Amino acid sequence: MQKLLRTSMSKRFGAQPQSRGACAMLSPKGKNKMTKQLKNIDFWEGLLKDIPHSYKQLFIAEKDYIRKTITKNSIVLDIGCGNGRTLNSILDITQNLFGIDNEEKAVENTRKNLKLIPNAQILLGDVRKLPFENKFFDFIICVDSFVNFGEYKFKALEEMKRVLKDDGIIILSVFSEDAFEERMKQYKKYNSPIKEIKGTTVYFDFETEGENLSEQFSKKDIESIATKAKLKLLDIKKEGIGYICKLGKQK
Repeated sequence: MQKLLRTSMSKRFGAQPQSRGACAMLSPKGKNKMTKQLKNIDFWEGLLKDIPHSYKQLFIAEKDYIRKTITKNSIVLDIGCGNGRTLNSILDITQNLFGIDNEEKAVENTRKNLKLIPNAQILLGDVRKLPFENKFFDFIICVDSFVNFGEYKFKALEEMKRVLKDDGIIILSVFSEDAFEERMKQYKKYNSPIKEIKGTTVYFDFETEGENLSEQFSKKDIESIATKAKLKLLDIKKEGIGYICKLGKQK
């Protein structure tokens, strides 16, 4: 597995992808000066220290859904691995774990949290150019990250599909059509640098592509995305402010 990964990385390792969240803590007075230095991981570190009920409900549902889906000793990739909380939740099921994030701090935190797991490979990389061979993973997890991919969501899905085994499963979690009020509460709580709001899409004052917006989706939106990406929607479940779903390759 490590040999395969090293060979693949030398060919495919690219720029940085999106990780969880789409905002960072920022005081309004320091907005113009400090925006470039801030990362969305700062928002998530703050939120995870004081998780609101709406987010906690979604996180618990995600964990339960993932644990019921992942199979014993399978090979798993977590896209936007954050601090490693999702990978940590399945250590008793499999330790063939890979994580990828565009935040150096997130990669460091996940490596630290999984330091006792020798098989874990946590990488800095780009969701649009995943550093893995074709048909490598049994499961790909992308929770709380897909909402930030914006225009390159389909390129991200194309890459996920490429590295997924033919009978593999993609697990996605996104904000639902009912999440806007709760999202705005948290963005305002952490003084997120909101640039503009179009409908329910929130744009932030970041320069890094992929970190500058956060979207929410209806069930119809998810069905449409799956169809356009030529993926099969195997299951979809609404949990509070989010949807959790399973996608597979079309036969």
